Amino acid sequence: MDDIGRSYLTLALHLNRHFEGFVDAYFGQEELKAEVEAGQPRSPQDLAHDASELQAAIKASDYDPQRKEYLLGQMRAMSAVVRKLSGEEFDLVQEAELYFDISPEMADESVLEDFRRTMDSLLPGKGSLGERAVAWEKSVEIDEDRLLAACERTVREARTRTRALFDLPPDEEVSLALAENQPWQAYNRYLGGGRSRIEVNTDVPMGMGDLVPAMPHETYPGHHTDLAIKEHLLYRGEGRWEHSLLTTGPQAVVSEGMAMWAWEMIFEDDELADFLREDLYPLAGVHVDNVERDIAIMRVASVGSVGVVDGNAALLIHKDGWSLEEAREYLVHYGLITPERAAKSIEFAMDPLWRAYTFNYGAGRQLLAPLLEGPDRRANFARLLSEPFTPSQVRQWVAEYEKGIES
Repeated sequence: MDDIGRSYLTLALHLNRHFEGFVDAYFGQEELKAEVEAGQPRSPQDLAHDASELQAAIKASDYDPQRKEYLLGQMRAMSAVVRKLSGEEFDLVQEAELYFDISPEMADESVLEDFRRTMDSLLPGKGSLGERAVAWEKSVEIDEDRLLAACERTVREARTRTRALFDLPPDEEVSLALAENQPWQAYNRYLGGGRSRIEVNTDVPMGMGDLVPAMPHETYPGHHTDLAIKEHLLYRGEGRWEHSLLTTGPQAVVSEGMAMWAWEMIFEDDELADFLREDLYPLAGVHVDNVERDIAIMRVASVGSVGVVDGNAALLIHKDGWSLEEAREYLVHYGLITPERAAKSIEFAMDPLWRAYTFNYGAGRQLLAPLLEGPDRRANFARLLSEPFTPSQVRQWVAEYEKGIES
């Protein structure tokens, strides 16, 4: 391990002692972690000095430009956390800019109105649109006693399809478990060595409209695949120690964007329809009524609702001073979800660790759209799996890519 690698890991692990959850996963040298945890926590002043010296060392290093810019982006997030520990206050937008290299803005409500109009056409019938949407959600809801089996079957199918498209490490594996009393719907706990444990929250019932995108999001070719490949290629293969842990930082936007696109990378509509009709719906105890309509709803939600309405609600609370009840009603109306699901979204947006993270889903999907919508989408996704990117680096790639298409 070089001096920069040791300093980077040490700083991140020290920050986690002050801000638990800053390091989401660590699978590097246990001796280093034990050394950090055995001593006294470093003061914010000392951490600020450490961060400043590390930034200077990275700038002066002979690392390639892509790696250098990636590390400096991560350092910007670390330095912001140190500033927060020192008593500096950031509003939600500033926090997202410093942590994640994005500038959240309210999505135009015309996007959400388009989502509602499309949903209205997909769910004709009596009653309000909200009532019809909730009735559909209930119709594809999975009983809790079947949920784990349905998740495991989806993961197996996603793994098979991902292996046919992308180079997974040979010994990677995923396990699943149910959880409760969490602000998230599902969570990837990356353990290192190509292993992940996926936890599925049962606080709110899960339906097919959630499960089908969520399992590829967390596993194949989403978070697990991304982390396993980068660990294999960059940490184990090239000795890039920064990839032996996962922290808050700009890379999270790219990671969430990839995960938001994951299910669409491995399934064409007809393939997904066959899998749902012949396999997953019967296993989950869901009636096979109109699979094609269900897929259309999942797709329109991915573009016009998931991550979009949640980001707006977070800004309305933290920036415009809306009450939690007003934000809940906004989520119910524009997201076409139950009050219980809206409450869970608000819980996420109010969590000190997660509040700025709310934007990464919608922003990440939009950021990667130019790369993942066209004929090169799988080649571009493969590059995203094997190389580290910040949002700024992706924006530069997109500009070059679109210029190349035009010429």
